[in-house]
Amino acid sequence: MKVRYFVLKQKNPYSQIYIRFWNGRIYDAKSSTGLKVLYNDWNVKNESVKLKTTATDKDFINNKLMDLKKFVVENYNKEYNSGLSISKTWLKDKISVFFNRVDESRPELTYFSDWISKFIETAPKRIYKGKPISKSTIDKYVTTFNTIKKFETERRLRLRFEDITMNFYYDFVDYCRNILLQGTNTIGTYLKKIKFFCGQIDLEKLPISNHFKNSEFMSISEESDDIYLTTAEIEKVFKYDFSHSPYLDNARDLLIIGVNTGLRISDFMRLDLSHIKDKTIIIKAQKTTKPAVIPTNNQINKTLEKRGGLLPHPISEQKFNKYIKEIGDKVGFTEIIDCSKIICVDEENRIFRKRPVSLPKYEFMTSHICRRSFATNLYGKIPTPVIMAITGHSTEKQFLTYIKKTNVENAEILRNYYKENEIESEGNHLKIVG
Repeated sequence: MKVRYFVLKQKNPYSQIYIRFWNGRIYDAKSSTGLKVLYNDWNVKNESVKLKTTATDKDFINNKLMDLKKFVVENYNKEYNSGLSISKTWLKDKISVFFNRVDESRPELTYFSDWISKFIETAPKRIYKGKPISKSTIDKYVTTFNTIKKFETERRLRLRFEDITMNFYYDFVDYCRNILLQGTNTIGTYLKKIKFFCGQIDLEKLPISNHFKNSEFMSISEESDDIYLTTAEIEKVFKYDFSHSPYLDNARDLLIIGVNTGLRISDFMRLDLSHIKDKTIIIKAQKTTKPAVIPTNNQINKTLEKRGGLLPHPISEQKFNKYIKEIGDKVGFTEIIDCSKIICVDEENRIFRKRPVSLPKYEFMTSHICRRSFATNLYGKIPTPVIMAITGHSTEKQFLTYIKKTNVENAEILRNYYKENEIESEGNHLKIVG
């Protein structure tokens, strides 16, 4: 590999300094460095600016040329020997990166939000961890991108790669929390995606700040206080007579299927009889594409029998959320509890955020109650991996966010375990001999 610098004499007293880089017959390219020098101040033999007093910027230019040479050789070594494609514009692109210049025809090589926009555009064609990127993940990319654009507008700036520092982190979190009035878990989702974007930019050898690797540049979260239905409450819903209200009867049956299967609403709303065989539901999850195999229980079987073997008809998530609140009210889930609910925090701009409030339990019932109830009611009764296999959670940490048992309920599980194994604490006295 060789690097040469040269100038061409021009009518203008200042001449462009060019670089030529080649690796035998494999690669040979030349490009302007963007640096200029008086023609008579150029040392052809040493390929540098002459050390004369008239060349006041000689040290700056010569140091840049030495650093650029090292930068080009090191990057070529890494990328060529890693099997990466070395295009005709590779040298020109590397010079732009080195000098941190903006190529207005390719702003994604300099600006953070422009890179994200380009990434989202190509995301449907990408593979991540051996699988195509799901639509729900791309939706999160888009939401994060839109929030970053709002942040740039608010702060009157355009973020470059080197701007994604700890100062950006603190400012962005403060903006989301105090200006957008967003919750901790929502902000944490943005930060998780921002770290992912930074990692991808780093892989592309673009000049992203290395602050994203700092342990303090982390996603943030807080424990969710969402509710669930106990087995006794589910039984109460199951037995309630809604024959006077067909739409609530249908929504109740959908709720019963949801809390007894652990399926997402996008999956249990598209169930049909082809998914049920020998009292077993087999369906591929829309979000993860993983197959779920779930035996039907007594409540599901009786719901089907009541409908002559047919399933309740699907409805929109919006209607489902509305109807199950009515169901909760009629069944009597009116205990006042402290929980979080999405409310309007800005009437003029119609901005909705999740906020802690004290309301009757039924007011907090949404489609998410199905998976939470399923996971929570089975937790501690059957092996956790079995529940995870049905719910489709890939990690136990992720799964445990769905478990909503209180400390009192957990203590009761332990008490039952002691009873089942005949370990009575009062009767276990150690006798010391000696």
